[in-house]
Amino acid sequence: MNTKNLDTFITVTKYNSINAAADALFISSPALQQQINRLEADVGFKLFERSASGIRLTAAGQTFLDGIIRLRSDVESLLTRCRETASLSSCLRVGAILGLQPDLFPRVSGPFFQKYPEIVQKPVMESEDQLFIDLDRGALDVIEYFDCPRAHASGRNFEPLFWEGRDVLMSPGHPLASRKKLTLEDLSGQHIIVYRFDRLPGLREYVEQNYPDIEISEDPRVMDSYTLIRSFEDGHIGLVPPHVGSQFLPLRTVPLEMDMKWPVGFVYREPRSAVLNQFIEVSKEVFSQIIK
Repeated sequence: MNTKNLDTFITVTKYNSINAAADALFISSPALQQQINRLEADVGFKLFERSASGIRLTAAGQTFLDGIIRLRSDVESLLTRCRETASLSSCLRVGAILGLQPDLFPRVSGPFFQKYPEIVQKPVMESEDQLFIDLDRGALDVIEYFDCPRAHASGRNFEPLFWEGRDVLMSPGHPLASRKKLTLEDLSGQHIIVYRFDRLPGLREYVEQNYPDIEISEDPRVMDSYTLIRSFEDGHIGLVPPHVGSQFLPLRTVPLEMDMKWPVGFVYREPRSAVLNQFIEVSKEVFSQIIK
């Protein structure tokens, strides 16, 4: 079925006149009539009834017109969705926790752009909960995160890039703040806070089992940097990823030497897009060089 004949048919229904429709389409009336005749031959039924007063749609012709209009609307909607998908296929949306300095994406962004300059990179900073909501509904492609049960829940997958320990975060006046490094033995008698953004699997159990003199608890609050800094006035200490300590000045960070380390990488959902595959491959290349 020729789509040009369908266009002609719709135009004729607007004018209810072969001559008026022919004028609107800048063709002769006999040429337009031939297109209608061919369309009627294709569909196998009459589309118009002709009389001395003009033409009008047959019952079958009206049903056909209604269906064509719905079909065209569906096709336009489909094309819109396809164009949006095509646009997203050249865009990578990377999420990181709001209030924490991203660690992975800044290191990968430059090398990835050099290799794939046509792909737009969109960093997104949101709360931890909102990041996972957006990932699950397809508004994000990947989240910078650490390996924990949440990274594997609800069909999510985790791609590790490297393993890291933790730094001890404390006020500059704390007795341990002048040390160049610390061990868990050094923290005997201290109160350690683990923050909501950094609930490391196995850490609390490990400390409670092996270092019973250390009090360790979790703070479930979502705090901005100012509130977190003020919370150290009571003398407690915190554990944070090494790269975020500079965000909490004037607090002091000291590297913690311990046996436990945790994988850091990206959380995503299957199926992985071609763009996400490219991004993860570049990330692996970048961090393999850093680790060496």
